[in-house]
Amino acid sequence: MQHTDKILAIDDDLDLVQATRIVLESRGYRVVSAGSAEEGLKKVAEDKPDLILLDVMLPTGTQGFHFAWNLRNNPDPALRDIPIIVVSAIHSTTGLRLYPEVSDPLYQPGEFLPVQCFLDKPVPPQVLLREVEKALLARGK
Repeated sequence: MQHTDKILAIDDDLDLVQATRIVLESRGYRVVSAGSAEEGLKKVAEDKPDLILLDVMLPTGTQGFHFAWNLRNNPDPALRDIPIIVVSAIHSTTGLRLYPEVSDPLYQPGEFLPVQCFLDKPVPPQVLLREVEKALLARGK
């Protein structure tokens, strides 16, 4: 199935961005990228992507968190409501958890940070494609 949706990949790992680009473009998605949270916010305003893939750990620390909160507080709903999928290795490098375990009775995934999905690096291509499709369908794309 071919798509025309534009996806913004925000990650400072250029090799990962290139691998992600190959997987997504093979399905017809258009991919733009940014290497920092600041560049990502500029690209959102310029390119108006349909979905964002966001790393947490960027050049100046955990700027992915700040990016997500800044975007969710944007006064323009067309930008504020862009789906975000966090793609991060933070769970394998720290004890920090961005989402509850399946057995957590109090919280659901997404209640810790206002994003649609969390994926741990490395993400198998079929998992990435499935979650991108699911997030776009939920937005009505």
